[in-house]
Amino acid sequence: MRHIKWIGRLICGGLLGGILALTGCEGGGDSHLGDGHDFGPNNPNLYIAFGDSITAGSGLADPSDAYSYKLAGMLNKTVVNKGFPGYSSGEGLDVLYPILDDYKPGFVLILFGVNDIIMGYGAEVAAVNLRIMIQACKDNKTIPVVATLTPVFGEHVSFSSGVNRLNGMIFQLCAELNVPLVDLNGAFGDNPIYIQADGLHPNATGQALMAVTFYDVVK
Repeated sequence: MRHIKWIGRLICGGLLGGILALTGCEGGGDSHLGDGHDFGPNNPNLYIAFGDSITAGSGLADPSDAYSYKLAGMLNKTVVNKGFPGYSSGEGLDVLYPILDDYKPGFVLILFGVNDIIMGYGAEVAAVNLRIMIQACKDNKTIPVVATLTPVFGEHVSFSSGVNRLNGMIFQLCAELNVPLVDLNGAFGDNPIYIQADGLHPNATGQALMAVTFYDVVK
């Protein structure tokens, strides 16, 4: 049912035809993520897309195909792309604090962990670092939004078990800490059509699906 649900949204948004509809897909209500939240000195209309090369949009012919750019159009708000190719969650943690200080974002959209699996650090290390990222955002009065990892194929398929293990931990972490979860893995399903030939990075269609999936949570 979830797969059918997302395909329906893709058709509604025209993504399968290469056109991203920015409005009008879902009626929705008047409730928005962050309503009633004390943002302190942060800008509630500023979002940071925070992650590794998947967030950065590595391998895309057009950098504007990265999900952050599409999401900015859908929200009609500023989404700053802070994707760091090759970064593990530990390296991401190191740069999170200055990002929070310099940008004062209302929201940080966190997508880290696949490089921890590839580099052999393991899902447990990534989960610990994600927990610290979440707490750092909360301490800053910024709302953290955490995404599951997209699936891997081809030359990266051997990392599938680690990706799945970490995704399970991300579900548990978000439930425990009451953090909004964006289930990219569930949206992609076991479908390589959304992934580039390297078996790791989402293609333009996959990035568009990421934007829709994030939007459904943060709108």
